[in-house]
Amino acid sequence: MQSSVSVGLPFAPNNPNLTFIFFIALTLLIVLGLRFTFYAYLNRRASDLVAEHRLWDYLAVVGLLAVGFAVLGLVEILTTFVLPFKSALLLATVFLLAVTMRVLYRSVVPATSDGSGRTERVLSRAAVVAVVVVFLGMASVGRHPLLVAVMGGSALTFAVAGFSFGRRGAAETRVQGTVIDTLLRHLLPVLLFAAMVPAVDLAVLVGLDRVVVLHTQVVFVIMTATTLMTATIKLRQNLASL
Repeated sequence: MQSSVSVGLPFAPNNPNLTFIFFIALTLLIVLGLRFTFYAYLNRRASDLVAEHRLWDYLAVVGLLAVGFAVLGLVEILTTFVLPFKSALLLATVFLLAVTMRVLYRSVVPATSDGSGRTERVLSRAAVVAVVVVFLGMASVGRHPLLVAVMGGSALTFAVAGFSFGRRGAAETRVQGTVIDTLLRHLLPVLLFAAMVPAVDLAVLVGLDRVVVLHTQVVFVIMTATTLMTATIKLRQNLASL
């Protein structure tokens, strides 16, 4: 029965080198995620525009969700607990980053009366349902292949949607050189690398060795942390200009 609801262990217990690399990567993500959240909070507090508060709130939650994923990952490494639902936190991180891309884009190009705004809201609700399904499903039955497929597919969908908003926003002439342009260009790599962590899990479903997938995932975890660091630098610079 166990094999029917599992797609491999969360880490490689017989591969101490890989486990150690994951320990370093997750620790790095915790530190840089907290730093990112802190500067998002400072920007919110320093901003005089109420309209910007939602943006900074989203970014603060992005950092906290990434930290939550990393903390649960460390718990798995350091204890005997297996917490597959931690992946739903990273999926939520990707979703919220995509929403942030949409918020930044809509701050420049408002939704028209052709129903695009309504369509975006419907799709957002569907995305929230997908995140909740992954979280509750993995918390109850573990890494079932269907849940892994939903998680990986959702991550790719969120990344494509967020990338679309981000690229269109950065292409706007009136945006170039502004704070919005800077945020878009520095949050896009975070979105893409974070999305690849759950998306790579799809390779397990087609028979790729789980250890090979883990080697790939740890690289994307490190890149997510690194891009969070560069995005934090921009948040700090924006804070200094307020």
